[in-house]
Amino acid sequence: MGWVKFLGTAGARFVVARQLRFSAGTWLELSGTQILLDPGPGTLLRCRKVRPPLEPLELSGIVLSHKHLDHSTDVNIMIEAMADGGLKRRGVLLAPHDALEGDDPVVLRYVRPFLERIETLVEGRVYELGKVRITPVRHPHGQVETYGLVFESEEGRLGFVVDTKFFPELPEKYKGCQLLVLNTVLREWNPDIDHLSLPEALEIVKAVRPKLAVLTHFGMTMLRSKPWELAAEASEKLGLKVIAADDGTTVEAKDWT
Repeated sequence: MGWVKFLGTAGARFVVARQLRFSAGTWLELSGTQILLDPGPGTLLRCRKVRPPLEPLELSGIVLSHKHLDHSTDVNIMIEAMADGGLKRRGVLLAPHDALEGDDPVVLRYVRPFLERIETLVEGRVYELGKVRITPVRHPHGQVETYGLVFESEEGRLGFVVDTKFFPELPEKYKGCQLLVLNTVLREWNPDIDHLSLPEALEIVKAVRPKLAVLTHFGMTMLRSKPWELAAEASEKLGLKVIAADDGTTVEAKDWT
């Protein structure tokens, strides 16, 4: 059976810079395939410190939703670790075009030959890692190319609503997801910030109606408001299971299937 482990739950620059929550990525095992999503600062350290430790050599691939530092800082060291220090050519990287090319790429060219292949994310295209199908969903988020992700495997359909400005069609993009993970940076809506607020995140949950919704990627206003209490209130109000991830939280397939 599959699982998802939240190595870190920090969102927004101040929580990351002060390390009020860890800023590592999210590790998935689906259909026997291990995938790392958004390896932010400290991901490699967290892989070794969690119990039981996670082994980068067991990864089949790494996915970057976008190139902001809290999502990509450890991508190069994780590529090298996945490739046994560069001694083996293994693993796949899925990333937006601007994370790979242009004036400000985040994936170093010297680590690229360590990978079996690199694929550029494009909305509407389906990618395969082992027995897992991955479909990117384009999100409006500042000036960088950003994609939410839908993972489909024998464990079902999992949606990761990464950093985004809310738009009316957003809930429809994640219809049918049994597990829905939402980056919920803001306690209240702020028109000047391209991140989801709690009311917007819960609007998506209400529309999609997953078996389990997980809030993560918290900014300061969410942390001050005790996200675990907010999630419990949302569960009662919506009649759906909503939890707030903590650093190290693991959800298993039995929790959403």
